[in-house]
Amino acid sequence: MARIAKRREHLLYLDAAMSAAERAIDSFNSVWPTYRNQATLLLMANAWELLAKSVLLSKKESIAKGASGDTISGENAVLRLTHKKILATAQCETIQQVISLRNAICHSVPPAVPVEIVQHLLFYSLKFFRETVQSQFPSHAKKMPENYLSAAFSSLTTYADKVQKAVAKVRTSASDRRLIWLLERGVAFDGSAYLTETQLEKKYHKKHKILPHLELSDFLKSADMVRVVPVEAPKNFTADITLRKGKPGAASLPILVQKTDVNTDYPHLTKELGAKVGKNQNWAAHAVAKLGLKGDPRMHQAVRAGKTSFIHRYSDAALSRLREKLATDPSFDPYK
Repeated sequence: MARIAKRREHLLYLDAAMSAAERAIDSFNSVWPTYRNQATLLLMANAWELLAKSVLLSKKESIAKGASGDTISGENAVLRLTHKKILATAQCETIQQVISLRNAICHSVPPAVPVEIVQHLLFYSLKFFRETVQSQFPSHAKKMPENYLSAAFSSLTTYADKVQKAVAKVRTSASDRRLIWLLERGVAFDGSAYLTETQLEKKYHKKHKILPHLELSDFLKSADMVRVVPVEAPKNFTADITLRKGKPGAASLPILVQKTDVNTDYPHLTKELGAKVGKNQNWAAHAVAKLGLKGDPRMHQAVRAGKTSFIHRYSDAALSRLREKLATDPSFDPYK
């Protein structure tokens, strides 16, 4: 009977954890902004504390805190999953930031947290949550839907960008200084007492650059970034998003959005464009410039061929425009 009761207990924790995680998503997607971010972080931290304790209970480990009748804190429960290699260090550091912010929200009024930071922490803590449920309770993972819908109309940056900007202002802005402290103490948590604001300030006291002296610096270098990119395209356009390697130390997530297939939508080279209207390449090059077709994305695309060279391609619309010009003005001379 004792074994059955214990199994039921860890499943009760798991059910509550999954419900809290979905409530966190629901809170973040709420159209009512008041206390939205705070509620999201509270619920996501709650979800992780319950999930960590569910995993520990499933492995027949005690989650009791001495003889008080209380259970261990969320930050210690998550840290124990890291010690057991269930969570990677970078995963633990992400979740610990959520818990650190939760603790501040419960006991005080914390500084405003930029939406990019909340979005980053929610996305990755939820991603790691799903992965942990899948690895530890595979038969229960299917209870969580694969996708959740959200709408965004702002051009957002990334967690890394917002953290770097906040670090740059810690000496002049009390709000940014407190935000960085809350994130740093989550990343730096080792199972003992939380890092204090005074201890944080000692890390960078009399230092010209602050970030290299914070553990957040290592987190930024090792953690993946997420960026929501709303793409609005006209009919019959495609949207291709290409990730490329950025410069070392770059904070933002480099994203190139290419709205067309160049070879399909701009099928004509300059020489071919001229030949189709009975002219040579030089005439076509001058004509597209004279008529303002070159540089117009509906007519022209320049494709890089080297460090300083480009291949110019033109659409069927550009060809039609040249034909119309010659039909209405047969003596058109682009050299004049």
